[in-house]
Amino acid sequence: MIKVVTVCGAGVGSSMMMRLFSQQILDDEGIEADVEASDISSVSPDSYDILITTSDFADALRNSTAYIIRIDNMMDKSYLKEQLLKAIKEL
Repeated sequence: MIKVVTVCGAGVGSSMMMRLFSQQILDDEGIEADVEASDISSVSPDSYDILITTSDFADALRNSTAYIIRIDNMMDKSYLKEQLLKAIKEL
């Protein structure tokens, strides 16, 4: 099972929205995954296969072993889907 985490500053706003969108995309594609949301200060990025966050936080997490997806327009579900499927293919 693929482990995905969405990360934002507080772990309750944009990360929750990205978690919901990501889970919907993965469910629609029939891909089994565990998707969680976290804040930047408490995430353990190396515990996940894929990390989804904004460019600001991606720079802070760049040393992670997780595949990092940078999302700056959280409403662009097609871009998120494209990036998620690309990441899964590369895993």
